[in-house]
Amino acid sequence: MPLITTSSTTTEYPDPPIEIDVGGLLRPVTFSANGEYLFGGCQEGVRVWRVEDRTHISTMAAEVVNCLAVSKDGRWIAAGTLEGDVLVWDAETKEQVFKHTDSHINGVDFSPDSTQLVSASLNKTASVWDIATQERVHTLHHDHWVTVAKYSPQGDRVATATYGSVQVWDSNDGRSLVDITVSVTPWCNTGLLWFNNYLFVLSDREIKQFEASTGSAVSEWPVPESEAFSCIVLPKHGEFIAYSTQRNVTFWDTATRIQLGLIPHPQGKCSIAVSPDDRFLAIGGEHGKITIKPLSLITDSIPLHRLHPTFQEPAIQIDDTALDPWKLNQLANAEASLSAAIHDSRSLSHHELASRALVRVRLQQWDAAIADATESIKIEPSVIGYIAKSVALVGNGEKHKAYRACDIAFERFHSTHVSFLLLVKAIIVFMAGEHDDAISRLDDLIDTVHFNSICHVVQAYMFLLLGNSRVERGDFNVAIQLFERAQAQTRYHTSQALSVVSLISGWKFDGLDITVRQRLCEALYASGRVKEAGESLLNIANTVDEDVYMTGPIFTWITDFLKRCLSTENSDDTTLPTSLLTEWAKLQLTGGSWNDALTAARGFTAPKFTIYRALCDHLEMLGQITAAAECFHQMKNELEEETNLYDEQPEWVPGFQQRLAMRLEYLGDTAVNAQQLREAISDYSSALSLDPAALPGLLIKRSRAYVSLSLWEDALNDANKVITLEPLSPWGYEMNQAALHGAGHHHDAMRTFRTMVLKISQSADPRIRDFKQRLSEKLECLGDAAVDDQQLDEAISEYSAALSLDTVPPSGLLIKRSKAYVALALWEDALNDANKVITLDPWSPLGYEMKHAILHGAGRHEDAIGTFETMLLKISQSPDPGIGKRRREYVHPEQTKAAIHASIENAIRESPLVLINTDSGRLLDKSGQACSFESQPIFWELISSMTTYIDHALIEQEVAEYYRYATLSHKWEENEPLFEKVIRIVVYDLEESLTHDKLRMFCKIVRDSGFHWAWSDTCCINKADHFVLQEALVSMFKWYEGSAATIVLLRGVHSPSKRGDLVKSIWNTRAWTLQEYHASKVVRFYTEDWKPYLNLDIPNHKESSEIILEMEEATGVSARALMALRPGLDDIREKLRLASTREATRVEDSAYSLLGIFSMSLGVVYGEGDKALGRFLAQLLTSSGGTNILAWTGRSGGFNSCLPAKIFVFNQLPTTHIPPVLERVEMDKITARLRSSLLNSTSIMRLYDRLRELPVPSFVGQRLKLPCIIFQLGPINRRRSGHVFRAQAPSLGTVEIRTEEDLSRFGSLYLVHPWIDFLLNCQPVGSVVETISEENTKDESSSIGELSSFVQVGASNITTAPQTRAAGLVARLGRPFGARSPPFRRDAVALLPPSDQSLPRVTSFAESLRPPSFLSPTEMQTLALQAIARLRQPFGALLFTPDLGNVSAFRRVAAETLITVQVEEITPTILDKLVNSVRTLDIL
Repeated sequence: MPLITTSSTTTEYPDPPIEIDVGGLLRPVTFSANGEYLFGGCQEGVRVWRVEDRTHISTMAAEVVNCLAVSKDGRWIAAGTLEGDVLVWDAETKEQVFKHTDSHINGVDFSPDSTQLVSASLNKTASVWDIATQERVHTLHHDHWVTVAKYSPQGDRVATATYGSVQVWDSNDGRSLVDITVSVTPWCNTGLLWFNNYLFVLSDREIKQFEASTGSAVSEWPVPESEAFSCIVLPKHGEFIAYSTQRNVTFWDTATRIQLGLIPHPQGKCSIAVSPDDRFLAIGGEHGKITIKPLSLITDSIPLHRLHPTFQEPAIQIDDTALDPWKLNQLANAEASLSAAIHDSRSLSHHELASRALVRVRLQQWDAAIADATESIKIEPSVIGYIAKSVALVGNGEKHKAYRACDIAFERFHSTHVSFLLLVKAIIVFMAGEHDDAISRLDDLIDTVHFNSICHVVQAYMFLLLGNSRVERGDFNVAIQLFERAQAQTRYHTSQALSVVSLISGWKFDGLDITVRQRLCEALYASGRVKEAGESLLNIANTVDEDVYMTGPIFTWITDFLKRCLSTENSDDTTLPTSLLTEWAKLQLTGGSWNDALTAARGFTAPKFTIYRALCDHLEMLGQITAAAECFHQMKNELEEETNLYDEQPEWVPGFQQRLAMRLEYLGDTAVNAQQLREAISDYSSALSLDPAALPGLLIKRSRAYVSLSLWEDALNDANKVITLEPLSPWGYEMNQAALHGAGHHHDAMRTFRTMVLKISQSADPRIRDFKQRLSEKLECLGDAAVDDQQLDEAISEYSAALSLDTVPPSGLLIKRSKAYVALALWEDALNDANKVITLDPWSPLGYEMKHAILHGAGRHEDAIGTFETMLLKISQSPDPGIGKRRREYVHPEQTKAAIHASIENAIRESPLVLINTDSGRLLDKSGQACSFESQPIFWELISSMTTYIDHALIEQEVAEYYRYATLSHKWEENEPLFEKVIRIVVYDLEESLTHDKLRMFCKIVRDSGFHWAWSDTCCINKADHFVLQEALVSMFKWYEGSAATIVLLRGVHSPSKRGDLVKSIWNTRAWTLQEYHASKVVRFYTEDWKPYLNLDIPNHKESSEIILEMEEATGVSARALMALRPGLDDIREKLRLASTREATRVEDSAYSLLGIFSMSLGVVYGEGDKALGRFLAQLLTSSGGTNILAWTGRSGGFNSCLPAKIFVFNQLPTTHIPPVLERVEMDKITARLRSSLLNSTSIMRLYDRLRELPVPSFVGQRLKLPCIIFQLGPINRRRSGHVFRAQAPSLGTVEIRTEEDLSRFGSLYLVHPWIDFLLNCQPVGSVVETISEENTKDESSSIGELSSFVQVGASNITTAPQTRAAGLVARLGRPFGARSPPFRRDAVALLPPSDQSLPRVTSFAESLRPPSFLSPTEMQTLALQAIARLRQPFGALLFTPDLGNVSAFRRVAAETLITVQVEEITPTILDKLVNSVRTLDIL
């Protein structure tokens, strides 16, 4: 990538100081990235001024700004406040883009790439934020308040400060890198600065400088007393630091640490900032004055020799396509790319011309280079242009002109590039051949410049070039001196400035250190100083990274140079260092063999033994032990005739043998563990050949390996050798016995074993006394290994053998053997061992714990619980405090019992009041159900299994499994067994009868299916108790829904059953079976002789395709719709239609059987007849608000004239009453015509408002409050047919009515349009809301009261209902609800159906609830016009007449057929009549 970025704009300030009056308390100040604006932190926020004319631009609101930062690209402004807010604004728009609240923000700073922000807080953290995502990237935790947070110049690190330390963090992963113990005096981000890789810290009257990578101190110097609000700032060149105190700003030389100047500031508590171009200083005081002064007042008074600038390289602004080949020394490609860029550019670029001049210098095209450089300067003078011209001139032999070009650059660009120009001048002087002068100039720069490692590197390269020239002339001694000086000057330095020097000069600094030392080695060798050359080479090997040293050209050179040194006699006859041979061996054995190395060593001057030793030592170091042994044996064989190695090398040879033998023994052991036995034997044999002292142990190990390979003779030989060497040791006899036993010589093996026992008893060897213990431990380990391998019989054998060795058996072994017995279900053996443990240590819980586990495993759960309780008692009484503490690890059985009882209570809470226990055949109430679980084995098993913690999930699972129950669905018959009979007898003992057999077979099937409980509506409901009966009828749907299965008896269907029998079965005609089928999740159908229907062998017949098709045929409802039916107030008409096809023995059951399907509660009053249906439908209409319940024809019931006498009327389809929905195109046409008609918009809105103000239809007692539009009929005329009447109605025209009633006897008749929800294009409130139960009436009333402001009061002739549609809806919002579509209400904007989208859709529930007053008048009028358009549609009207006894009330006149009418063309007159016809009628 390019080495230099684009330059920024420079702001020119007037020479006199600039003063800005803030007018209040001022804290931090800072410049914008281009220097044009000044930012100040105040109590009210961040204020912005244009510096040029001191104009106040804007204020960005914040609470007491404590610190400020501006991003390097000028895009963002950040602030931290005393209130704890971290804020970021867009610098151009001044809009806030980021906010996070923390605790008292002391510091903020942007990363150099302006993508991240770091903040310092009093909550002991610094946070790194991603500005784009506004997410926290890292949290840097500290021990104290964080007062400073600053990014490094490269952005790879973050420095933070607390009162007692400065920490450096990796900004990429948040790791802590360096921790510097130093106190930082100021707060608010002003006491710490980065400069390159250094940190400047203001600390207790001192400025301290630290190296950031290591935390080491570099320098420190005293300053006037520092305070909490002191500041330090550093210009980019780093020549001095500006430091503010209470009344002054002082300036300090960063190299000499001498005070350079002082600016007084009378306001107190100074905050300071340096402009981006380092030319101006802003000083802010707490009293609200800002002063901007030129820094030249300070810098111009500093002598040149006192400045210690850093190296700021000039800009080389070219594209990567030219820069990359230039850096790779592909100069022709670089020149071509630059020439193409210059040719394609509309205007000549002085950067590209200067760069091409430098490339042409490298190509020695001097004239062309001079021309390019001259043209570049002519276009725009620049540092790089003058440097290019100077280098081209010196290459052309015109050194004085070259010097002059450098001098001009120095004069013009002294302030920013002085050090770099002096460095380049020294290089040009060197290129001109004035080497001593060039080196002297660099010496001066090194003494003067503070950060001078680049000068050392350049000077080292000069010495390298001079040394190379001396070598070419054969002057090796002078060359050696020059190379040594180059080595002394070499520094590790990587910087952009050095890269620029390399591009300018063509000098390559990569690997300079190694190159210098290589040249030094070659010069020493060429001068005959071979030993020194070798030592220099070793210096390279010891200091260069191994990955560099062992690869590439340097590896080849070192190998070759070592061979030359080792093959050459030293000029002073001294011996070459042994380390040279060691290094040679290292190189040779890297990828090669020791035999090849010996071959390569031919011609070496070193002794043969020394070469062998070097190879052996390095092979050992590499871990190539076998190869080392082979090399050692070859050395002995080759040199034993020449010398006695043990005499000549008394230390190395025995020590090497012993070490090698130990390593070989270890390799053999490793091979044995890996089952590589032949390799192990080879390693043991090699070890035996090296170390005779290790003979017995190695012989035993090799003998064991032979045994494992069934090499009995070899194993026996090694065992006999051990016996010979150590006749009193058991090990040889043990190995001899194993070899003989394996070879089948059992008699001899037994004789050897007896000899071994005798030797052990006679031995005074202390090792033998421990033999039993070790053998016992070994047997225990073998037993453990056998357990791990699931070889339990073998494990028991090993444990038993170990126990036989001890007089007093260890408890641990007994417990292990007991566990093995348990795993094999040998309960008695396991119990014996556990009792022994208890006898040995009665206070330890281990024996009881084992005994409990055994009894539990054997199924003796009550005994196990008793043992466990004894254990808990022993623990609590134990004198050992350690054992006493273990009581907290266990759970007492009573706690588990309590958890089980709680789970039982929860499990049976929603189950039926009475259930049949299928095991005992008895009826049990809730109490009996709860107690029955304690008689189950699982009850004691659960208690016994939970000793350390209570597994609530397992308890709930087992309890829920036990209390699953099945329900019976059937047709009631005569002589059913009722509660009062069955309560006194076992179900299975009932006398023979058709109904008794039904109940008995039902219980047996349930029991055989694995259920402990059954429920039948015949005997499980005490119908003599009215409250029990009421609860049962209301809860029945829930009980069927909660059952594990429902057994359906198809009376009249015999086996073998066939498809269609279910459709024709009497079960499919009964009222109660409808809810029983829909509520049950699992259903199983049985024929009259209790065989599965259609022989279906699946758990759930409800999922059978045959059953689904038959139920679809029986109900007339699609399978999908049938499965989708759910309890509640949705799909009201479809549910009523399904119920209308069912029959009930008792009239009231046609209503009561629907309570569960509609999730309703209703008082049960048998004997009230069809009034039950009326009460049910009245509550259904009130709860749902759905007027489609009124869409029927036929005879009225006794409860209310608007409700039918029988439920079968709902078998009619209701869609003919309600007009069809208008398509969107048609709706648009009609509303357009209405909009252009003569209708008065006020009248239109009055009609619409009257419709919206209508209440929800509801029943009060037996009276129906029905909102509607009424049309009075004129005189009635009977047609000749007798039951057909005609009449005229205003707005409707001629109406024809078919009814058995004599309409002529009624005084007045009215046709009613009750479909208000259709007109307003909304759904009934209750269509998607559950019924509000009686216990919630108070809450609903409260909700309605709070919303009374939304209830719209209509005209005096409109009846006011208890609640409006809106209030009723919102009142229900406080109740639990499902994830369904949001409900509609009349005084809210309706969601339009797909076919009626003339207005934009409301896209959210909140928007659907806004009152119409929030809509625009145009929107409101459009909705009103749409309502009128729907009013023009044909609709099914209801016929009413005033009640004779109560003229304010009405009764419905039943019609035989649908009365279909249509409003005629709406005129202004008709519209006014319609407005007055909107009423709420009181229907009896």
